[in-house]
Amino acid sequence: MDKLYQDSKIIKILTAQAKHEKVDSADIAKVDEHIKALASDPNPHNRYLIAQIMAFTVNNMTRERTNFLSLIADEKRVPYGQKAAFRIRQDGIRAFIQAKGSTTARSKVASKQLTVDTLEVSARPAINMVELKTGQSNMAELINEATAKMEAKYYEQIQKVLSAVAATWSAPFYGAGSGLVKATLDPMITFWQRTGGVSLIGDIELVRQFAELTGFNSNAVYSDNIMDEQNTNGFIGKYIGANVVSLTNPYPDESSTTPVFSTKDLFIVPTAADASMRPLKVVFEGDVDSVDSLNIDDAVFEVCLRQFFNAAVVVGERPYMSVYHDQSV
Repeated sequence: MDKLYQDSKIIKILTAQAKHEKVDSADIAKVDEHIKALASDPNPHNRYLIAQIMAFTVNNMTRERTNFLSLIADEKRVPYGQKAAFRIRQDGIRAFIQAKGSTTARSKVASKQLTVDTLEVSARPAINMVELKTGQSNMAELINEATAKMEAKYYEQIQKVLSAVAATWSAPFYGAGSGLVKATLDPMITFWQRTGGVSLIGDIELVRQFAELTGFNSNAVYSDNIMDEQNTNGFIGKYIGANVVSLTNPYPDESSTTPVFSTKDLFIVPTAADASMRPLKVVFEGDVDSVDSLNIDDAVFEVCLRQFFNAAVVVGERPYMSVYHDQSV
């Protein structure tokens, strides 16, 4: 194994393993033998390959574990050393009613551009080289844990940035109440429905409250479709014409009972607007990188996994989404 690529078979197998998907036992055995063979001769090149296996697999995992970015953010991925520039259109064009043949005043096509600097998110797993040689270390589980910890840091930063800015917005772009308060929430949804379709995106605990707002209960009579939706998904699929979407909200690791994303924020996203109009901007600079080291004292093999990343909120004439915060405990 002289050269690794993002789509190498070993990476695909380890990614599937780490995601707890069904993998052929013969393929798992081949991957284990590859890693054991590399660890049995821990020269710099072989250690580099093990570190690359981890970096490539973590990179695959971080792109697939949640649908948050695709639903709510304007995301850009740029090569190392490049800056992500986000351009936001501002209202600058005017229209007039005037006498025929008059000269129309010039309108300015306005926009503003923001360059987002990146931060480093990293994890530093340490493995005993003897355990790697003998196959005692489960590489897939190690990768899954490293991915979850790095991912939790990504989204901690994203939520901190978005929450701090959204709380300063006024209605109909920001609202709050104890639970889902219909009198506050409905006008926020209606505002965006005038522009086209709307998606209501939140944690399952939050979106299942929409059933109560409709008067849904066991004594009422509803269509079979609504009953099937509630029983199948745990929430209704529509609320006053808007799509209700449950956000995939994983736990940081198997020992945690607190999910990655807040269970209290509902995102009201106009689907008619292009993703580039969304105020939440997220940039990933390069892929997950790795640096490895072998400690001569205790034969511990360390891999530092790094990703350059950051988030910002950029608003033109208005934020093209709204945030409702559930204040209930």
